[in-house]
Amino acid sequence: MRYLIGIGNYTGFDDSIGLRVAEVVGEAGLDVGFRAIDLGGNILDLLHYIGEDAEQVLIVDSARMGLEPGAHAFFAPDAVETRKELAGFSSHEGDLVKVLEFAAALGGPLAPITILGIEPDEIRAEVGLSATLERRMDEYVAAAVAFFGESQA
Repeated sequence: MRYLIGIGNYTGFDDSIGLRVAEVVGEAGLDVGFRAIDLGGNILDLLHYIGEDAEQVLIVDSARMGLEPGAHAFFAPDAVETRKELAGFSSHEGDLVKVLEFAAALGGPLAPITILGIEPDEIRAEVGLSATLERRMDEYVAAAVAFFGESQA
């Protein structure tokens, strides 16, 4: 199975963009040949989707990349450097890099993983999206869906 997995936090404003992209893809029935997953809970649930049964995984998330707000880019997980300071490994401190490192340490085969990072405009304790990201939602959805079309070629 191939997965588009949206991660983030609904109460983190633009941090919810990955969840919202997965929702739009799933609700519009655009997930043909792959399954859209809104992983809005414990980020450790990601482990269920990246193991040996998965053929390919696209993770959609907000990412501070030094680009203009609203810009997006595809990249490999090994291109990511976490900026979060964690007290240790916790299911309450959602850090994608730490979860992927944990999965690799378990020693099982992992699916090919790509990240679609979207530069946030505002991260704050509020439900919603900035106008910048809201305006570009169709662009993010199209990029995510096209990823799976291109990866079949």
